[in-house]
Amino acid sequence: MAVLEATRRLLADAEVATLSLGAISREAGLASSNVLRYFGSREGLLLDLMDAEYALWLPDLDARFGAEVAVVDIDRVAATVAATLAQRPLLSRLIAASSELLRYPMPGETLERCRDQGRRNQSELARILSGALEVALSVRDQSYLVAGLHAVVSAASGWSAQSAFPVDFETAARGLLAIQLQGLVIRAESCPAAT
Repeated sequence: MAVLEATRRLLADAEVATLSLGAISREAGLASSNVLRYFGSREGLLLDLMDAEYALWLPDLDARFGAEVAVVDIDRVAATVAATLAQRPLLSRLIAASSELLRYPMPGETLERCRDQGRRNQSELARILSGALEVALSVRDQSYLVAGLHAVVSAASGWSAQSAFPVDFETAARGLLAIQLQGLVIRAESCPAAT
């Protein structure tokens, strides 16, 4: 869609937090009221763009794990997830901004659309990573998996954007994800009845 493409172009040079609906509307050649009519809010538009980026990322992630011929260990899973996120900086930036975007009020249908997107992406990511780790995650831990992934991406993004204590995004994301995944695997293996 033209509005999402316009937003992608603008985010090549702008920060998520400062990108205005007016700038997006001008770039797309539409009135702001038309953009609002379809997306409900600026935040809904940015969350829709995050969903579109997830839709590009998840099949790539799935294909990478599908190409593995040996049992994949936690460090390798974390490295693959971190590497694919590092290759998709827009997705990482939108994930890092998502908790702030979700704090703003949205029309009911926009909020429900974003919830549906989140549920779908959570289910698919949990399917991919559960398969790669050969572990069954409970519904609760699937939620923690996505919340933890978003927290890891937010932390790695924040720390990689400062110069006092330089951190490489991919390295930080890989290490933090490995810790998170290890905890989820241990919990799934020690509490199989909860799955």
